[in-house]
Amino acid sequence: MGDDRNQLVPGSTGDSPFNNNNLTAIQRPLQSTIFCYNFLCDTLEPISSTSADYHTHASRIQRVGLHQYLFEHTNTLLLLEARQSHTLNFSVLWLRTVLQRSAVSLIWRQSIVNWLIGIQRKNHMKEEVAQHCVRLLDARDTLRGHYDRDYQLRAMGYFILVAKFHNRIQVKLEEYSRYSANAFDPRDIGHIVRHLFAELNFDFQLALPQEFVELFLELNSTESCKLNEPKIRALSNLFIHVACIQSWSSCFNASLLATSVLVLSFKFMRQVRPDIPHLNYILWTCTYPVELVLGLAGYIAMIVADMPSEPTDRANHYFYATKLYNDECHHENHFSVNNVKKFCREFVQGSMVNRQIALGMRSLVSQQRRIIEQSYFTPHPLVTVTQQTTPLLNPTPTNLSRLISDTPRKPPHIDQEEQKQPMRLTVRAVLAAKRFGKLVMERRQTRQRQDMITVA
Repeated sequence: MGDDRNQLVPGSTGDSPFNNNNLTAIQRPLQSTIFCYNFLCDTLEPISSTSADYHTHASRIQRVGLHQYLFEHTNTLLLLEARQSHTLNFSVLWLRTVLQRSAVSLIWRQSIVNWLIGIQRKNHMKEEVAQHCVRLLDARDTLRGHYDRDYQLRAMGYFILVAKFHNRIQVKLEEYSRYSANAFDPRDIGHIVRHLFAELNFDFQLALPQEFVELFLELNSTESCKLNEPKIRALSNLFIHVACIQSWSSCFNASLLATSVLVLSFKFMRQVRPDIPHLNYILWTCTYPVELVLGLAGYIAMIVADMPSEPTDRANHYFYATKLYNDECHHENHFSVNNVKKFCREFVQGSMVNRQIALGMRSLVSQQRRIIEQSYFTPHPLVTVTQQTTPLLNPTPTNLSRLISDTPRKPPHIDQEEQKQPMRLTVRAVLAAKRFGKLVMERRQTRQRQDMITVA
């Protein structure tokens, strides 16, 4: 299988240093493998170069010719995903957190995500804006002990930066202030945007599920069967937004989440369009078992099955996700939310899917965490790393321990300072309340004097 991977290294044109012909096997960066998913029997197998139809499958997914850039771009995103440790760090933090104690903050996170999806919908932004913002928010702030107001303000700051990154839409800070019901002054919003921009230091480009979904749809399309269509994308975005609202969404690699979403989308679409092929191909740098893919898809389907058909309350966490889907598919009876919910109920009842759901989400997160650690951060003959690659990929004990630990160890005096921080914030709040009360009293006395002068 090592030879297979060498053949599937992203190719380039010209004199690029990553050209497959210029580098030996030891010098190549992390490599990708083509997997074939069979929707008839739910099997997921890597394509072997010894199979008789290997060249047919490989040429189909690599899009030889004018569309070869799609294959190269997919590999570029996979390498970006492998070189970042956000997913691993958050999964470790999520597993170590007692979710019952953090239930209030996680419910607040769901409300924030629904609110961000609503801003995205109102301004007709690209579909990946909210997901990109949430991934940055989870990597740096979720489960880190922020107060609700600070968490919402930082979420808005990330959203503004990501919206500028993906769109050319000009939304003024005053409008963002109105979106928050004037809870934040435009000056506060501008300050947090500048602060987060300096904090990120231009490092806010991530591999996103929406990008993988569109690339996989395009790579599997043929002249006779076009898969990258608005209806399929809208259905996939519904599943992605539903997953995005859950706190565990950032625990999974974007390529894995996109694969689970495609499994749901293709199985639903095959009921409407029987011409969709039962063999579809994906690219991974890891080898995920089909049970993990179906388990994640089952959790998403279980949530969709419990959603209200037409949410009327904006407080519902899936209000704007459903609105976005209905904007595209409300005139199609086959794509109604009720039909999607019915399909999801049937999907969850499958024996393999039901078994994975019974194991629990923590089991799925732990399983993917082990796969990431073994594939990216431990020596392996099939995973080669160049010296030019970011140090996060070098499997040294120092880097590995730094990645697995969610928070670095701090001296005792720093812990004491952090324990005093909530007390200081409480004192500040009390003093601010006293100052505000004093100001109100002074204004009231001034008004009484003016009334006495007017009467006199």
